[in-house]
Amino acid sequence: MRYRFILLATMLTVFAVSAEPTLAIKGDYSNPPGRGKKAAVSRRGPAAKKGKPFKQLIKDRVVVPGLFTFYHDTTDNSWLMAIRPDQLEKVYLCGISIVQGDGAFLEGGRMAGTMPCYFKRVGKNILMLEKNVRFTADSTSPAARAVARGVSDGLIGTAQIQSLPDDSSGAVLVDPSPYFVRDVLNLSFFLGQLGRTGFSFDRGNSGFAQVKSFPENTEVAVRVFFKSRKPVMAEALQNPYSFSHVYNYSLSTLPETDYVPRYADDRIGHFLAVRQDYTHLDRETPYVRYINRWHLKKKNPGARVSAPEEPIVFWIENTVPKEFRDAIARGVEFWNRAFEKIGFRNAIIARQMPDTATWDPADVRYSTIRWLVSAAAPYTAIGPSRINPYTGQIYDADVGIVADAIRSQLNNAEYRVAPVTFNDRLKMEREPWRDSLTAALQRRGFMTTCELFDGMKQQSAFAEAYFNVAVADPQARDSVKKEFINAFLTFVVAHEVGHTLGFRHNFKASAVYSLEQINDTSFTREHGLVGTVMDYPAPNLAGKGRPQGEFYNSVPGPYDLWVVEYAYSDFGASTPDEELPQLERIASRAPEPGLYYGTDEDTFGFSTKSVDPLCNIWDLGDDPIAYLDHNVGITQEIWQRAIKEFEQPGTRYQKILRVFQSGWWPYIITAFTVPKFVGGLYHDRMHIGDAPDRTPFRVVPAEKQRRAVTFLRDRLFAPDAFKLPADLLNKLEQENLEDFLFSAWSVPQVDYPFHQVVLAMQNTALYQLYSPYVLGRLQNNLARLKPGEPAYTMYDLFTDLRGAIWAELESGRPVNSFRRQLQLSHLNILSNIYLSGPTRYPMDARTLASRDLTVLEQKAREALKQGRLDGMTRTHYKEVLRQIAAAREAAYRYTWR
Repeated sequence: MRYRFILLATMLTVFAVSAEPTLAIKGDYSNPPGRGKKAAVSRRGPAAKKGKPFKQLIKDRVVVPGLFTFYHDTTDNSWLMAIRPDQLEKVYLCGISIVQGDGAFLEGGRMAGTMPCYFKRVGKNILMLEKNVRFTADSTSPAARAVARGVSDGLIGTAQIQSLPDDSSGAVLVDPSPYFVRDVLNLSFFLGQLGRTGFSFDRGNSGFAQVKSFPENTEVAVRVFFKSRKPVMAEALQNPYSFSHVYNYSLSTLPETDYVPRYADDRIGHFLAVRQDYTHLDRETPYVRYINRWHLKKKNPGARVSAPEEPIVFWIENTVPKEFRDAIARGVEFWNRAFEKIGFRNAIIARQMPDTATWDPADVRYSTIRWLVSAAAPYTAIGPSRINPYTGQIYDADVGIVADAIRSQLNNAEYRVAPVTFNDRLKMEREPWRDSLTAALQRRGFMTTCELFDGMKQQSAFAEAYFNVAVADPQARDSVKKEFINAFLTFVVAHEVGHTLGFRHNFKASAVYSLEQINDTSFTREHGLVGTVMDYPAPNLAGKGRPQGEFYNSVPGPYDLWVVEYAYSDFGASTPDEELPQLERIASRAPEPGLYYGTDEDTFGFSTKSVDPLCNIWDLGDDPIAYLDHNVGITQEIWQRAIKEFEQPGTRYQKILRVFQSGWWPYIITAFTVPKFVGGLYHDRMHIGDAPDRTPFRVVPAEKQRRAVTFLRDRLFAPDAFKLPADLLNKLEQENLEDFLFSAWSVPQVDYPFHQVVLAMQNTALYQLYSPYVLGRLQNNLARLKPGEPAYTMYDLFTDLRGAIWAELESGRPVNSFRRQLQLSHLNILSNIYLSGPTRYPMDARTLASRDLTVLEQKAREALKQGRLDGMTRTHYKEVLRQIAAAREAAYRYTWR
């Protein structure tokens, strides 16, 4: 489940009054409202009528000087913060990191959002406000005043002034607790109320942990406690009634630079800084979109290739195990080949954080690769970055690698009898906060974290089982597994560093090369296995008896080179508009092979909203069906042969269960991916003129749609599609040893539910094929085709599936137990379509469902008259007739009421 990554953005949901802060950025790219001249303010600020002298309040306190100066009373752990008059109404960036998590709900070592903020004096208080950057206008435009009136800024906290102004600086002292010691992620609501855990913010026990301050940034760490009267069973919680987090706030300046923002283009994938601009109301769109990127400049502008003035440096945290550091460093510097093509040598550098380092990885001045511990993290790694929201300039980034995910790659996760892929119902009932947190923040658009863990965990488990088929020698097998883990780590880090460079996912990149090319190492070491490391590709497993190529990309692919060229080429421009001709030249290459782009909102995970069968997660090669057929064959090898490798005296049967479970992965991907060909549309992002002979949408050829249905018939629906070796099910024993959650006690069942899992696979494919989206596209695609062009129609789909699933009605053969449950499930889908309202499915679908019910009724009656069926098959057909009659009766009553 994907519940945790949504917690890091909830700090953006507060509201309050507007203000007119100043911003120190060269060039008018920010357009903050109300930047006109202000009346001169005394350095001492407004005189406070009451309050103790400044020096009296700071006496005997430890001073922490820097951007903001803090004073610490070590006897009671109280803190005072000095704010000077020149620091009022000036925009700072406030980045929040989770230094320490709880391991169950939210893991430590990751960013939790960034906001522009400022301080404003109102009477005896100083307010900390979050600047609204969604709507802007040029500061010289009259519209700037309208924008200032029309939007409000968010209140973060209010602190009462404690002192008279300082005689020399004019600074006043405040208790900074309201700014920092708070439930910044609103877990009391999202986790406590909505998630029904009962946890709420424990203000009385929360407080400051540490404060560090430097000339350009101040780092404030607070420990925040949460409490509950309701016990919550979670694997990582020592106490079911309490947990704590440590948050680090980085307050930093926005220094004046010569950085030039760069416009975005929808043909290529970058993260964006987006706002609406009211300066020019006649433009095509009110949005101004700048890509997120670092400020890279050549040290020697005249050289074709030069080192940058300031390279992008990632420090590998000293918590990372030594055996993984080289693989991680390769992942960090993976992108240098792409940067060198546009003139930067060693643009990105990996350095090792010394064990004696005194700086904190949460310090905004350091970009790091961090080692996270979270027993149930929903991803392998994350790659967030902090940006200037006005310009898109990236100034800090941290990549987090989940140690538990690596442990999973090495040892395989423990599986229970309830398959983790399809049956999380018990877990949801035990932990209702998972779905509620995800849904709540999905609706608020906070789905921004890269999550590789679910798929990577399954892919790696499958790979480990595969190695036992493909590599006979145990010593050689261990060597291959080590090579795989290192390749996996390098890929993951390169992927996440790509996010920190400003690059989005590209899920079409895995469909660039053929299966033959990706196993040719002379080819892949030059071009990569896939078009970009920003995809979620499956690992390349060649199969037994075939030469094994690289497991993952070891070099940037063609899309990687392209996305770097667009984002980081130095055109010598002084304004964003000057760059447009060069950017158009680069982006217009979008139709070229290897540069195809499709991201999260093109793929939609496994949703049938996605139209392009080549835009997928966890596939590989330019023929997804051939690739999945290859991997299903590996599963059969694992089930038929590899399991025998583990039947050694002293080996626990639980290992056999884990190996068996890993084999489901190709079937899962098959059930979700292959149906996308039916009614599918190849979709290319392009502008008019990029490819005169092509349009953005093209119907998948009819023969490829038929091939997809035939593949599902043979691999998922056939009577013997899931044949197992004799006695294998009797060897699938669940884990019986105690764990933190007493899972052996709460597991849904002890014996393996093989029929139920098979039906889950089959139902997944059926619901994909009969989705209203798919059926609607089959109907609409008829209007997309040229006259005389072959079509695969809705009539064809209904007819082909009926023939594939109900073949026994024609052959007279007995119906085995797998087919009986599949046929009744198919009948249930047909009945639901037949009984549905007129707006859910196309009208033709209801007509065809009615036709199928009629045909099945006739065939079942004919089969029952033959008299040579076994008892269970006869009973099954009678149930089919009963359900069809019930559907007809329900339709009659619905129609005539």
